[in-house]
Amino acid sequence: MAGRPMHVAGLAVAALMLASCSGGVTAGGDAAPPSEVAAGMDESPPAATADADAPVVAPTESPAAADVEPATLRVIQVPVITKAPLYLGIEQGLFEEEGLTIDAQAAQTGAAVTAAVVSGEAQIGSSAVVPQLLAVAQGLPLRAVAASGATAAPTDDEPNGNFVVLVGSDSDIETAEDLNGTTIAVNALQAAIELAVRAAADREGADSSTFEFVAIPFPEMSAALAAGRVDAIAVVEPFFQAAVSQGHRPVLIAYPYDPDSGLEFALGAFFTSAEYAEQNPDVVERFIRAMRKANEYAQEHPDEARAIMPTFTRIAPEVAADVSLPNFPADLPLEEVEAQAELMVRYGIADEPPDARTLLSVLEATP
Repeated sequence: MAGRPMHVAGLAVAALMLASCSGGVTAGGDAAPPSEVAAGMDESPPAATADADAPVVAPTESPAAADVEPATLRVIQVPVITKAPLYLGIEQGLFEEEGLTIDAQAAQTGAAVTAAVVSGEAQIGSSAVVPQLLAVAQGLPLRAVAASGATAAPTDDEPNGNFVVLVGSDSDIETAEDLNGTTIAVNALQAAIELAVRAAADREGADSSTFEFVAIPFPEMSAALAAGRVDAIAVVEPFFQAAVSQGHRPVLIAYPYDPDSGLEFALGAFFTSAEYAEQNPDVVERFIRAMRKANEYAQEHPDEARAIMPTFTRIAPEVAADVSLPNFPADLPLEEVEAQAELMVRYGIADEPPDARTLLSVLEATP
């Protein structure tokens, strides 16, 4: 069964303190719903939201679900495009096949997600990998249970869901090296986008130690660039499309690794608490299986992934139809999480690599 709510107020307070690490938008592109609607985004409410008043998505009986005890999981997350597999999984009945009811709830920040999970208000959360690694390093008992988007090396200048650095149409910046000494807007300081930008720029001959990063919400970045407040902006979809439509141009696709490494940059992960996983191993295993199937389905049906986005975000259908999607991997490999941990050390976010193996211990133990 779903288990009792956990009373760990001290951990909840600690989780809330992570706000300075994850920012208003969590690392890896987990953006908080914007206070202002960006260009190309629909101001009207989405057809199906994941807010606090959203109804529980109840499963119907299925042959597979009949053999297990039904459970309801409150899943809290920042509703961005990497969550498309979760909603496709609900729509396709992949969770009900496991006897699970998913109560999807929206949060404004990754810190709020972490606090809800460690306090027992939610059983599953989703945020970027960097704040999860920081949380584990600070003693919070988080355990990853599914991948939530990843990006591979770009091909033919296609972002493939990667972060993109753009400059104004009249800028004399043409290469990564030209970014030396410039001011670059990111959604949050010392988070995943900053890591990716610095590593990608250094790999292409720049000196990222000369960059000055400033935190600006995604919806405000294009205006800041047009006004000359920054020299460049690092954005994710759908803000990338909006910025290009306003005349800004890309100079760097921020894939941080050697393109021949075969590594994907993990954008985020679903996670639970160690206590919930220990008390409810069967429920957690069923969620893991369902999310693996949901990610596989989204990967194989990109048009359906795009089509479902307006139901849980404020992205207009015509914009969603053209977004550059990340990959939706079925698994979250240890080497990819360790690679981010190493970047955190290289660029001063952590003194030593956070314990990726502990974060992934439940996921790796599930067949």
